[in-house]
Amino acid sequence: MKVLLINPPYPFEESPTPPFGLTSLAAYLLERGIDVRIEDYIITRFSCERVRRLIDEYKPDVVGSTGVTMNINNALEILKCYKEEKPDIVTVMGGPHVTFDAENVLSQKQHVDYIVRGEGEITFTEMLERLEAGDSMQEVLGLSYRQNGSVVHNPNRPLIPNINILPFPARHLIPLSKYRAMGMSINMITSRGCPFGCIFCVGSKMVGKKLRYFDTDRVVEEFGMLTKLGFKQINIVDDLFTSNKKRCFAVCDGIIDKGFAFPWTGFARVDTVSRDLLEKLKESGCTWLCFGTESGNQEILDRIKKKITVEQTRRAIDLCHEVGIEPFASFILGLPGETRETAQQTIDFAKNLTKNYGFHILAPFPGTEVRDKSEEYGMTITTDDWDRYDANQSIAETGGIPGAEIERMVNEFNEMINEYIDELKVKKERGEELGESDDEIITGIKTFLFTHNFIFNELVESYVPGVNGSREDIIENFTQYVAMNTDSSAEESRKQIDRLISMNCIIVDEKHNPAIRWN
Repeated sequence: MKVLLINPPYPFEESPTPPFGLTSLAAYLLERGIDVRIEDYIITRFSCERVRRLIDEYKPDVVGSTGVTMNINNALEILKCYKEEKPDIVTVMGGPHVTFDAENVLSQKQHVDYIVRGEGEITFTEMLERLEAGDSMQEVLGLSYRQNGSVVHNPNRPLIPNINILPFPARHLIPLSKYRAMGMSINMITSRGCPFGCIFCVGSKMVGKKLRYFDTDRVVEEFGMLTKLGFKQINIVDDLFTSNKKRCFAVCDGIIDKGFAFPWTGFARVDTVSRDLLEKLKESGCTWLCFGTESGNQEILDRIKKKITVEQTRRAIDLCHEVGIEPFASFILGLPGETRETAQQTIDFAKNLTKNYGFHILAPFPGTEVRDKSEEYGMTITTDDWDRYDANQSIAETGGIPGAEIERMVNEFNEMINEYIDELKVKKERGEELGESDDEIITGIKTFLFTHNFIFNELVESYVPGVNGSREDIIENFTQYVAMNTDSSAEESRKQIDRLISMNCIIVDEKHNPAIRWN
């Protein structure tokens, strides 16, 4: 059986990284002898023509897509294209959105055959086994599907008690060099689960309230593997890496003892960090921690069941500054009870807290308590247009402040950042000297835009080599081709090509003389 897994497009503003969930699922399938490929439409341009080529070449039996609310419509359209091209192909969806919206998706989207709810590894594998054997799906826990014109939801599947049965993610199925080229990071997790119940999040519903840990030795081994892949940093994306202080120390000590110290980032709660823990994190390579600080108003924090205090937020941020870890404070405007006064209080609090902070707007995703009990929280959800659920648009009213005003506040903040960047660009063009961090911002933007164009226009794949010559001639010919097909000068193109060669993101394949190729 051949299975094609889909990673649907995701906005680059959200800093996407190689898809961890899909590579984890793929590894589990590969261990069981199932032929798997991954189509990553974050770094590959989607088209129905590409779908036709892939179906002709790979001939998948099953195509499955993940998806979150903000890209669920993209995922559905992609599956529809596969279904139209090959009507007998079996289509499957998984991920947080469809887990909590399975009824609507299956009743409204006839081109979706199955939905895997919650953790996918065992459910999807059992589904494939029964599909191949022609057996009934009735006993597959965690599966939803249509039967005799009705939508059927099998009972939920218990969470995997020992996640150490899961193999390392099959990252070799992803063109990692494209993510490296664009300056993205690479992700890993050390646990599953979140013991907290914030009303705007589905984390604990998806992966459980009880934390399930990967063995420390395994975590350290995987961390060491990732340090060798050429990425600038590793993101530890546990819902709560710092929840268990003793284990956190053990992981950090393992990284240090093995000589794996390498730049990494993570997520933390303000009530789970202490000076000695932060010092240990920094010693092991931690450079940056993101805190879900949410609001500067204590009543709102209590209402959303965050279970932190404003003072704990101040203390955690101050501790990070003191030990040399860069903190990032993430706030949400438009939470239940939000008024003009509380929104401004949060903005003022953020400004005085740290230089690195940002705002999202509440998006009541399917499965969240704030959506399920919107009336109790005095919220009015104004649309189910999932494309607008990017946490940057107002799609719910609190009754205390118009959604349009929340958007205005967030847009003003974003415009301030954009204006600052524009000023830096002008200074750079004038030849004025910038500070190190400002220069990194401008260089990073220029590099990202060039590389994005380079990858999505498939300049390597579409290049037809000219006459052969010296290695320098080959690179120069390619440089001219790239310059003609991008907005970059020949000088900038050569600089970027040299960078990509040095990072081993592109190579000159001289084994096939005289047809020298770029890969």
